[in-house]
Amino acid sequence: VVILFFLSSSVIARNVCNCKGNDDPGGPCYAEPGGPAYAGPGGPAYAGPGGACYREPGGKAYDGPGGPAYAGPGGPCNSEPGGPAYAGPGGPAYKGPGGACYEGEGGPCYSGPGGGWNCPSVCSKCTAVKQEKFEDQLLQD
Repeated sequence: VVILFFLSSSVIARNVCNCKGNDDPGGPCYAEPGGPAYAGPGGPAYAGPGGACYREPGGKAYDGPGGPAYAGPGGPCNSEPGGPAYAGPGGPAYKGPGGACYEGEGGPCYSGPGGGWNCPSVCSKCTAVKQEKFEDQLLQD
């Protein structure tokens, strides 16, 4: 029972919408049919209505005010110092050595063989939001 709980809790901790980790067959980010990050209809990473990665109002990946991926003040993806998605040294989404989102060998978000099983959700759930903001800024410049 303890092993089953551990395995189920590690599945909940990863975000398959912007999966970080090994994408080989059997890895936590394998995106082919039957894989834990499959994005086709009915798949765990499906972005259509009702899917875990649906980004419209009411969706589980909605990034507007009050949504689970909101990056504004008080939102779960706020990356300002002190915010839950702050990626600076010591922050909950820090990607440097020793950080919760470190992608190097031995890190919780390592994408090589055996990696990615302990990558916290904060490391990936806000990735799409940050990328869109970066692209918007590039278009404005």
